[in-house]
Amino acid sequence: MVDLTSMVDKIGDFPTLPTIYTSLMESLSNPRSTVQDVADVILKDQSSTLKILKIVNSVAYGLQNRIDTISQAIFYIGFNEVKNIVLTLSVIDVFSSTKSLTYFNLVDLWKHSIAVGVVSRKIAKVIGVKNTENYFLAGIVHDIGKLFFMRTFGDEYNKIVKYGLDNKLVITDAENEIYGFNHMDVGEMLAEKWQLPSSIQHAIKNHHNDRIKADSPELTVCVHLADVIARIMELGNPGDSLVYTPSEEVWKILQIPPETFVKMYNGIINEYRQSVGILLLK
Repeated sequence: MVDLTSMVDKIGDFPTLPTIYTSLMESLSNPRSTVQDVADVILKDQSSTLKILKIVNSVAYGLQNRIDTISQAIFYIGFNEVKNIVLTLSVIDVFSSTKSLTYFNLVDLWKHSIAVGVVSRKIAKVIGVKNTENYFLAGIVHDIGKLFFMRTFGDEYNKIVKYGLDNKLVITDAENEIYGFNHMDVGEMLAEKWQLPSSIQHAIKNHHNDRIKADSPELTVCVHLADVIARIMELGNPGDSLVYTPSEEVWKILQIPPETFVKMYNGIINEYRQSVGILLLK
């Protein structure tokens, strides 16, 4: 049986984020760094360079001019957005050797996470958030605790997934029953180890309905609601086949206009398909 002590030990031994991200953070923290300095760091990784350009030219950004260089990408979408794209690619890379379980496919979990990222960002734009850079990233990483379980305790976690499916439980409840803690708790610890922004740590820790409060940040609430919408739309697989009821606090906090999701549907599908094609393509 996995206990919290062994979990903390495993997190301590878990790989750090790839060199490209740590090098990028060093460059961005230097006040003398120029756009070209930052671009040069990224250009050392050809795979990331190509994916960043594809992402920047995707429907998600809707830029009128085609972007052909990393310097142009930084100019048009900013340092923070490029940094978050690199962080997204870095997190995916860390878990690239993770094996699917009998009852839980890794690619399907990534598809769910991408869907949550897409929907989170769209909700943020609808409610008038000016800087939406962290919303897509928060959706992408909201389930890193599940990824950690799959990579580190695969056989044990496979049994938990099956237990949840057999008993028609949301996977979080299955985790709580067997472990006494869940993927949100573990995800927060991993995010803290990787020094992800505190706002994203909060979203990872609190994105399920029982943890949404009247004073919850908009980022966390958007990820929570996006998780529900991704389940309703059956985009990817979060580890169970259930749709839970979103917290009532969502509607008070976000004040979303009527028919919002009907209007968003086609845009969600288009961005989701394009993002999956870019991020999960080897």
